[in-house]
Amino acid sequence: MLQSKHIKLPILLAVLLAAFWLAPAAAQAQIKIGVINMEQSVNDCKQGKRSQAELRRKAAKLEDELKQLTEDVQKLRKDLENTAMLLKPEAKLAKEREFERKARRLNDRRRDAQQEIREAQRDGFAPILRRMQGVIKAIGAKGGYALITESRSALYYPQSADITSEVIAAYDKKYP
Repeated sequence: MLQSKHIKLPILLAVLLAAFWLAPAAAQAQIKIGVINMEQSVNDCKQGKRSQAELRRKAAKLEDELKQLTEDVQKLRKDLENTAMLLKPEAKLAKEREFERKARRLNDRRRDAQQEIREAQRDGFAPILRRMQGVIKAIGAKGGYALITESRSALYYPQSADITSEVIAAYDKKYP
């Protein structure tokens, strides 16, 4: 009888240990995780494509303006180089000041244009991103997801976990 208790105890411990190790695996099998590429979702939805087109139009307009200013500055510099020897000192000084003023204006305008593009990008995509988060939360709740994460933060995930196309379709349906 003493020997049978010694044999039953290790078997009981082995069964408990196996149950302990298998319980988390069973629990993990029920957890549903989704992964989304937010950049793709925002850029590929219909509103995102419209915002990108508007951003490209604005950037082209600013680029044309900067190109014209650059040409003016280069023309003035060339004119100054060609006529510097023929000008009186006060006329030369006036042309140099005009060149410096236009060159400063070009640099300021270039910096302002970059800021305008950043602001236009933020203004165009921030509302889409906010609404996209709502769509993702709805998909998560409806689909029983325990977690939906951004693909850039995931080191590995199976392709079946990627719900990007589902999110884009749901967004376009809700916000045409």
